[in-house]
Amino acid sequence: METRTCIKCGETKDAGEFYAGQGNTCKECVKNKNKVRRRNNPLRYKATRKVRDNDNFHLAITRKKARHKRRYKLSAGRLEQFLVDQDYKCAICRVAIHSPYDPNPPEETAACVVDHDHRDGHVRGLLCSACNTGLGQFEDDVKIIRNAFYYLRNDFANSALR
Repeated sequence: METRTCIKCGETKDAGEFYAGQGNTCKECVKNKNKVRRRNNPLRYKATRKVRDNDNFHLAITRKKARHKRRYKLSAGRLEQFLVDQDYKCAICRVAIHSPYDPNPPEETAACVVDHDHRDGHVRGLLCSACNTGLGQFEDDVKIIRNAFYYLRNDFANSALR
């Protein structure tokens, strides 16, 4: 097994601990150097990330469409139909949502999240991120959600007596 010595930390490590093309600096030292550079130049890092994200925006949308098609068998047209059927509102809390493919989403709206049944994979609807996370925390279990409902309802009733 081949070993190399890092010129930054001086440790002898397995060759797999070095990036190809990074010379004789180990992965850990390269990561630490980049972390310090980002911390010392936050505006530069944020600006370059923004340029990269803008350059790759259309690629990201294409990948998201492909992921929705692969995971949920959901085409862009079908997702748009869900939005129209739901009046561009979250199916649970009714907050305004927009298509995740929209390059210029309306202000004061949240990107929709595809909600699906984890047992059989069918798409139930489109939610805001908060509602989707909430369902995930309750493990899509109706009993837990019902218990949470009764818990909140009882607290509300008791607070009226205070």
